[in-house]
Amino acid sequence: MQSTRRQFFASASLSALAAGAVIGQGGSGWAADRPAPAGECRPGSTPLDEPLRWLSAKTGLKITSIETFTQGTGLSIVRISTQDGSAGYGQIAPSEADISAMVLHRKVARYVLGADPADFEMISDRVIEENYKFPWSFICRALGGVDTAIWDLLGKRAGKSVCALLGGQPRPIPVYGSSMSRTIQPEAEAARLRQLRDTLGFRAFKVRVGKRCGHDEDQWPGRTAALVPAVRKAVADHVDLLADANSCYTPRKAIEVGRLLEDHGYSHFEEPCPYWELEWTAEVAAALKIPVAGGEQDNDLAQWRRMLRMKAVRIAQPDVCYAGGFTRALRVAKLAQQAGLVCVPHSSNLSLVTVFTLHLFGAIPNTGRHVEFTIEPNSWKDLYRPALEVRDGRVAIPDGPGWGVAINPQWLAKAQHQETKSG
Repeated sequence: MQSTRRQFFASASLSALAAGAVIGQGGSGWAADRPAPAGECRPGSTPLDEPLRWLSAKTGLKITSIETFTQGTGLSIVRISTQDGSAGYGQIAPSEADISAMVLHRKVARYVLGADPADFEMISDRVIEENYKFPWSFICRALGGVDTAIWDLLGKRAGKSVCALLGGQPRPIPVYGSSMSRTIQPEAEAARLRQLRDTLGFRAFKVRVGKRCGHDEDQWPGRTAALVPAVRKAVADHVDLLADANSCYTPRKAIEVGRLLEDHGYSHFEEPCPYWELEWTAEVAAALKIPVAGGEQDNDLAQWRRMLRMKAVRIAQPDVCYAGGFTRALRVAKLAQQAGLVCVPHSSNLSLVTVFTLHLFGAIPNTGRHVEFTIEPNSWKDLYRPALEVRDGRVAIPDGPGWGVAINPQWLAKAQHQETKSG
């Protein structure tokens, strides 16, 4: 019998994954009597299973209000409230956030209002299903704002951080310094990474190679060939190095650049091909020893299953805000874990996305070695407190209830406010 859409969504839920669903035939295929290779993990149950069952217990509350606070096109904060006055804060993905906020009130809010916050999985699935004519990017960005606010509310009601809700322990997490620049000269990039290693204790960095959607072009001729060895020489062999191509290459060129990275001891090659060309990425992953990473742009869980089944990536990189929230990012992490792969979520700025990512990283069992942490100037330094700080190459997971940070009331007061209520 053909499964219904609701059965399909149920099969993709966290509870179904916790019950042992796997990707493809037998998950990753790693034998149970030997450790998984570096960059991969063993399929099986995780410490998340029992906390997720506990979190699904009804609260008896209903979501009665969804508010957005939007500054320009850059950022929108979401607040949800219940009838007893409980509230939680989340965030829509940065960039064109004003459009996402409009989508939230027009296309998402109606499917959230009146629901119990403990039904976060049902809410997530319902929003996606009811908007099947309007799939993915803006719907998922809007949903992400609501979903992250729900998790904040649940944590505050329990008096626990989100990480602790899921059985994790808030603690300092190693981070990699993530460069966002392709305009910096290779020698200058190498020098600033060496300085950050020495002053803040970073033990890993990511650099940008090629050109975004570059059709095999470099940002300027010879930049990547100069950058890759210059950075390695500057930071020494004990520092992990990662490279992001942002959908630049065809398979032939990606393999060429990947071998250059291998020659200089890099450990992560991100989005080498246009992210929608899964077969290209799988070809590159099969040809190289360096693990290929990807998935930050992907918000369709079926696409994630295809990606993992064809072994297009060895490192899964969901973005909490792009994927549709913490609930859906957890599902991607579980899918990766069932496929025997690590999850290193994407968090390329210091809005709340890095806060969310730290909690996710602190709770899931199949993490990589580091959380992404931008080294570029912080556009939202007045958004929340306490600020995230790098100390000895680590950033602490905020340990207060919910996300463990307080949104600045002055930031909210300067924002455009919109509210949708039940009734």
